[in-house]
Amino acid sequence: MSVRIRPIVEADVEVCGKIGFRAHMTVSSAHGYPSEQPSEEYAIGLLRMLLNNPNSYGILAEKDTQILGSIFLHKFPPSPIAVIGPLTVDPDAEGGRVGSILMNTVVSYAHSQNYDKIRLVQSPSHIRSFVLYTKSGFTLREPLFLMQGNMPNKNFDIKALELHKVKTDKDVLECNKLCIQAHGFTREGELRQAMSQGVAIEIEKEGEIQGYSAGMGLFGHSIASSNEVLKAIIAGSLGITEPGFFVPAKNREIVMWLLEQGFRIQWPANLMTLGPYMDPTLPFLPSLAY
Repeated sequence: MSVRIRPIVEADVEVCGKIGFRAHMTVSSAHGYPSEQPSEEYAIGLLRMLLNNPNSYGILAEKDTQILGSIFLHKFPPSPIAVIGPLTVDPDAEGGRVGSILMNTVVSYAHSQNYDKIRLVQSPSHIRSFVLYTKSGFTLREPLFLMQGNMPNKNFDIKALELHKVKTDKDVLECNKLCIQAHGFTREGELRQAMSQGVAIEIEKEGEIQGYSAGMGLFGHSIASSNEVLKAIIAGSLGITEPGFFVPAKNREIVMWLLEQGFRIQWPANLMTLGPYMDPTLPFLPSLAY
């Protein structure tokens, strides 16, 4: 197959979005999960948002004038992590070949930009994508559950803990320290964006920050010094955006607690990595990115 790779432009967004919707719907319907892209409008809007993000790099594969699939690579400065997704290939195309070409191209681009730590979140219902990512060098690190629901009781007992909004540079500095302890790097850019949106919160005990959240949803992340603090973060969140937030499946205490609060597991996913990786040392909630 003769495939050409080129950057995505505005005129490609509708076609790429429709391909993304069909690809996700094909996989989800085959396995009985709700689709990650619930409508064509959602899929097209997502690609348009990514295309307009200066920290996102999108390319597509085409044969002659037919678009076969697309992929994005994202940066989150000053974090040293590059993130891949979404990768979508037309279900009628030669998926494995097209997917491999797109993956190899963005991984090479990431390396050319001096990013050696690359992440993605994979849908485990899609075995072909798991095979593709594994062959591309990725390793499964964290099985995840997307949890959907709302806290039935906002008066969760947080004992001596105090909840505040993240507002100052000093707050950010203290949150950065927790992130470095947990992951080995900061996610300051995302935290500051959450601050600007008014959804970043911190948990304090005796004047020291014990945990923080950059929003409860697919695009937020949280870090805590203990599971009790993580529970307080979830209970004290300023709202959970649809379709929910990710929880590491290995954190049985948090998964069970959420189920007891009436949350349900919407669908499973996998956090996969390429390059250097440090196992998290503190309880955390990842985003759709990493």
